[in-house]
Parts: sequence; structure tokens; C-alpha cells
Amino acid sequence: MRDKSQEPCCLPLKEEFQRSKFSLHHEDPSAFCRSQWQKGDRSFIWLLYRWLLAAFFAAGVIGSMIETFNGGRWFIYLTDWGFSLCFYCCTYGAVIATIYFIKPSYFAPGSWALKIYWISHYTTVVLAMMITLVFWAALYPSMPGMGADLYNLWAHAFNSICLIFDCFMVAFPTRIMHFVYPFIAGITYGIFSLIYFWTGGVDPMGNRFIYFILDWERPGLAIGTVCGCIVLVSCFCILVFGFYRLRISIYESCCKKPEEIPATTTPANPPDTIAPPKEPRQVV
Repeated sequence: MRDKSQEPCCLPLKEEFQRSKFSLHHEDPSAFCRSQWQKGDRSFIWLLYRWLLAAFFAAGVIGSMIETFNGGRWFIYLTDWGFSLCFYCCTYGAVIATIYFIKPSYFAPGSWALKIYWISHYTTVVLAMMITLVFWAALYPSMPGMGADLYNLWAHAFNSICLIFDCFMVAFPTRIMHFVYPFIAGITYGIFSLIYFWTGGVDPMGNRFIYFILDWERPGLAIGTVCGCIVLVSCFCILVFGFYRLRISIYESCCKKPEEIPATTTPANPPDTIAPPKEPRQVV
């Protein structure tokens, strides 16, 4: 049998770039409903964690919509798209965990409910990290007074912190070839911002752009921003895969059972060999 400990560390990454890895089929449906760290089929602690995470984002999204709805302009920001995805994904995960807790055999391999959850979780984690980086690196310097605002911390810092932590809690794998789904979400927002500009849409301050780095009156800047975000999404897709491999490595180190020592070792004190009988000496 091949010794996995002798495999190069880059081998799992190389194996990800295969056409079969585009598939959303997974043989073990329980992987999407359980924690990597729980023992047994049911865990009340895991169920409680999933609902607390969903409630955390629900409070943020609902509170933000009440405070800054702005006649529907709340929906024009990528931050709010990503924050809503956090709420949706965590609530979806809580519902799935609840169904599994009640009836572990409910989900069959290849269930579309689980495929949608797999897509949404990966997409949400990648977009959350991109939103966090772009906000603090590109937008925050022009609005430093907003950094301490609770919603900005909630939507631009706690989102990534919570979802990265969740990457180390879930039990399902990450596939780099699922990068197409974060890409689709990001490109959809880019197209939306362009259509919003063409139709005369403005932000709450009356500007013809949603974000100044995505101002389509300066197409070079806007296109450069879109291309930069594509690069970031690519990097974060690989980073999320790295979180998955690190989680598996930690799990195998902490929870791996000691292997039995094979009984093929040479005895420490081998038995003495019996010398062949000597031929009698002839007497002359």
C-alpha cells in the first residue's frame, strides 16, 4: 500500500485540477450535516452552534435593513449582497443540520439540497474574504470614521472571521474547481453595477456610482477593479482549499488512532542455530 506520509505536500493540490472535481456529487450526505469534530451521528452542540451562527447574521442583516434601507438602495452594495449570503448560507446550514438531527437517513447521496448548500458555503466564504480585504484596503482609507461603526465591523470583519472559523468546523470537502460559483456571483454583481449606472441609478448621496472604485464614468478604473477582484477571488479559492487541507491535517493529527505494529519484526534475541554434526575424525 502507498504510504501517504511520503507523498509530496503539493499532490492534493495537483489532484484538484481534474474535470471530475467540477462535480457536486458526494457519496456521504452526512458530511454536510455534521461537524468534523463531533462523535456519533447526532450532536446537540453542533446544532446549537449552527443556529447561533444563523441568528448572529440574521440580527445583522435585519438590523442593517431597518437602519439604512434607503428606499431599497440597501440592495445595491456588494457588502450587503455578501452579508445576505452569510445569513442565507448559515440559516440553510442550520436547517439541514436540524433535519439530519431529527432523521439522519433523510438525505440521500447527490441530494440537490446538499449541492446547493455546498455551492453557497464555498461562494459565501470566498466573497466574504474578498469584501473584507477590498473594504479595509481600498475603501476604508477614504472613510476612516466609519471603521468603528458596528455594522462595518459586522459586515466587513466579523463576516470573514466567522466563516473562516466555520471552514474548520464543517465536515465536507472543498473543491478548487468549484471556483466557477464565486466567479459567477462576482461577475453578476459587476454586470449589475454597470446596468445600474446605465439606467441612471445613484447612491444615497446622489453619486453616479455605487463605489468610487467601480465608477463606470471612468471605465478604465471600473474594469481594472473588476479584473483585480477576479484575481482576488482566484487567490481566495485556493486559500479556502488550504483551510480545508489544514483542517484535515489537524484532524488526522489529533484524532488518528495509533496503528498496530505489524508482527513481522525480527526477534531481538534470535534463537541459536544448531550446528550440523561434525564428521568423526578418522584415526590412523
